[in-house]
Amino acid sequence: MENVRKELTKKIVNECKVKGTSVTKDLASFLLSLYQLNPAYRIKENDEENAKVIQAITERLCDQSRPSLVTLKNQLYFAKHYHDRDETVKRHRLRLHQKTAPLVAEICDTNKLESGKDTEKLYQKILAVITLLSGLGSPTVSSVLREVSVALQSVFQASELAHYVTLPKREKEEQLMELMCLVAGIRLFNRDCQRGGEGIDDLPSILQEALTKTRNSILELLEPLMTKIYKYTAVVENAITRISIDASDAACSSSKEAALDADGKIEWAIEMLTASRQQEIYIRKLLSDVERSENTVKNLLERLQARLFKLHDTVRYRTAIPTTQVYPQFIDLADVWMGLQDEVIILSSINNFLWELQSLSNKIVNIYEETKLEDIAEDVDILTDAERLERSMGNLITECGECLIYYPNVTKDFEKINLEFLGFCAWTFATGKGALIPGNPNNGVAKWRGKHYAFKSPEVAAKFGENPDRYIYDALNFVRNHAEYIYLFQLHEEIEAMQSQEELTEKGLRLKIRHDQKVQTDVHILPPYIDKDYTSSIWELKRRALHLANISRCATRSTQTLNSHFRYGVYVQAALPQDKEVQTRRDNYTNTKKLMTFIFGLRGRRDDNQHVVSFLEDELEHL
Repeated sequence: MENVRKELTKKIVNECKVKGTSVTKDLASFLLSLYQLNPAYRIKENDEENAKVIQAITERLCDQSRPSLVTLKNQLYFAKHYHDRDETVKRHRLRLHQKTAPLVAEICDTNKLESGKDTEKLYQKILAVITLLSGLGSPTVSSVLREVSVALQSVFQASELAHYVTLPKREKEEQLMELMCLVAGIRLFNRDCQRGGEGIDDLPSILQEALTKTRNSILELLEPLMTKIYKYTAVVENAITRISIDASDAACSSSKEAALDADGKIEWAIEMLTASRQQEIYIRKLLSDVERSENTVKNLLERLQARLFKLHDTVRYRTAIPTTQVYPQFIDLADVWMGLQDEVIILSSINNFLWELQSLSNKIVNIYEETKLEDIAEDVDILTDAERLERSMGNLITECGECLIYYPNVTKDFEKINLEFLGFCAWTFATGKGALIPGNPNNGVAKWRGKHYAFKSPEVAAKFGENPDRYIYDALNFVRNHAEYIYLFQLHEEIEAMQSQEELTEKGLRLKIRHDQKVQTDVHILPPYIDKDYTSSIWELKRRALHLANISRCATRSTQTLNSHFRYGVYVQAALPQDKEVQTRRDNYTNTKKLMTFIFGLRGRRDDNQHVVSFLEDELEHL
């Protein structure tokens, strides 16, 4: 399919060249990708079917008088060349490193120094790389190179190269970047002390002056553009409100010609309004980038002054300072200055983009026909966007069908709501052939199917609420047939999703008819039944399954014996239990022997020697 697209792009460019129009491949490919979102212009394998796509795009590109073509060119240039701040700086740094990559690789690949001449050559290469990467002067200027050499010798002597070449390649690159930051910080500090700074531009004053001029240039381009936009908006709104086709007008051929002429003027005004609004979006984007750069530069200048003041306080009245105190400050100073250099790159990119928009604006001015605008702008009240909002303020939206309505005073984070169609009136855009009339979200925002829509008045909001799907489909279908609105509103996903809402009929693609229906089912059709054996435990279910599987493998057998049919019941009478006493032991006693004690010698003795005789009673039985 990619090869088919390339072939179609070549055929489109050749067809335009045959008709005398020079078209780039990028523009042809860009328009082809937008046309692919329309099912009527899908790429087919057959060349005959693709001829319709080639013809449609060729006619669009060859009609150089249509403002919509300028809108497409603006969108293509913006998509190709505009990048956010971080991406712009990243691309610049990448280009700078690519230019110095061969010299850095030559330094890091050196592993041996055979003589003093080799040492001197390597040192000179390091000086050149440091000067180029820091962006503080040119290494071709002898005074700049001499200053860089003096600063480098204060932190890295040529005698240290013998150890440097023995390091791994990655450590060499890291040390080289660190030396670059140190040398840059030293040179910037010497410049502030008025003892050097050869080849270093005064970025603070340059940036402040450039930011002021860039802002003024943007405002000078924006003010006349907004004046035209207000006039186009008033003309288109007035034309839409008074369009009416009567039967009497349709009967007159002169009225038909007048109506066709009026329709052509209105279509031209709508395309001019779209091109101007697209240009306004891009210019305001650049103005926002300039304001962000102003804030960033202000913060960087404050950091620069604070860092220089601290450095002066650190080195004051000292002959020797520890590297741990001063090196980080030099590196931070270099980092701040590189931030200022990045702002210069960003500002240069903004100015280049602004210049291209001015050249495209001149093309719109060439297309711009004062007489045609004055013819259709007679007796039209021209209002600015602010005046238009002020005039419609207070007319709150109270009716919008089934859409939900959100009001600013009662809705949290109302300002963060993302409005469809960039906040322009959705109903007017759908019914007015792409007319971009600003809506007033302060009167209420309607929400339908997750999307939020603003309207210019409560009346059109009520009309939109009658059939929101129909109007949204009409708006997206118009966007699909007019490719310049796809990038304007960023509706790629919505356009692709439309195919699921369409059906193919004899008259072409039509929106599927949908009806909301309600179905009421009985709560309990059958009487309730509770299964006592029901269980939700998976382990119990597994156990039952295993049990059934075991039973299925078992076999039941029966045996008939010879006299089994003679069996009969036998009754047995059992006696009732009786109480019985059982003596398990008998009483007994034990008679102990009695001990008898006699004392003699108590009479007739003057001393205290008495005699005691003890014996058992049974020993006297024989006496």
